[in-house]
Amino acid sequence: MKYANRTWFYNYRRLWKLCTEQKLGSRCNQISQQFSLLTKEWSVERNSEWTCRAYMSSKMILNATALWNSLDFAQSVGLRAANPYFEYYATLSLLRGVVFMLPTSQEGDLEALISISHSRAINMAFDWLAHIDQDAATRLKKTTLRLKAQRELIAYKVPASGDKNLSSNYDLLELLILLGELAQLTSELLEASIDKNADPSSFKVLDDHIHAIASVDIEGFSFLDDDDYRRLGYVQRKTQRPYNLANFMHAGLVEDFFDAWDGDEERGEFSNGAPSNWTAIFEVP
Repeated sequence: MKYANRTWFYNYRRLWKLCTEQKLGSRCNQISQQFSLLTKEWSVERNSEWTCRAYMSSKMILNATALWNSLDFAQSVGLRAANPYFEYYATLSLLRGVVFMLPTSQEGDLEALISISHSRAINMAFDWLAHIDQDAATRLKKTTLRLKAQRELIAYKVPASGDKNLSSNYDLLELLILLGELAQLTSELLEASIDKNADPSSFKVLDDHIHAIASVDIEGFSFLDDDDYRRLGYVQRKTQRPYNLANFMHAGLVEDFFDAWDGDEERGEFSNGAPSNWTAIFEVP
């Protein structure tokens, strides 16, 4: 669809309501200028890193959706102790999804970006949103900090009153949708800049970047993810470059991600359900 003098891939539900069409157009022009500084000097190394960033950002959206569905399941069975975790980590996933797409985030160390601190992800994502609407950024950052505080209260202070003092006076779905759309909009501008400026001969994905995602060491323990290797192998062979997130995702990635968390519904176990349950936050393919 056309809006703000651009043709967009995605149907934005909330983000465009934050500001005027003229202001959005002006902000998108500024972001495009930032991306052009990268894409005019596009290289195999840069292409590989940003392709893997798009993969990680896509997974953050899917993870937030799985956590949103988990929250719904926990609420349906009265598992209240889990709610603060699901609410905060769904939000954190999307904050990180935004950060992976920022032209202002540090290049050259994908592993460091994957391990970004909670506070830095919060600050960077809402600073980015503030360029579109300062009031919304301030309000939603405050909501996020409340979610973080409530998760820490339950995890570290273990209140004898349970969740009695926790607030629910916020629109979590609005927050999640806006963050997902912010990552998507940024990725659309990156794609357009690559189309305009990048040399297609640089469209390669390097093994080192794949290993940084699929092979992880934490506290002296190693974790290898065969599914990440398989999916990134597909990206390396077929996708080869960043696209906007809604286009970068494909049905196989989406289905496999949700299936990995599904239990046996007939036995009352959690399941992400039918594809109609996967689009509350983001219109996944």
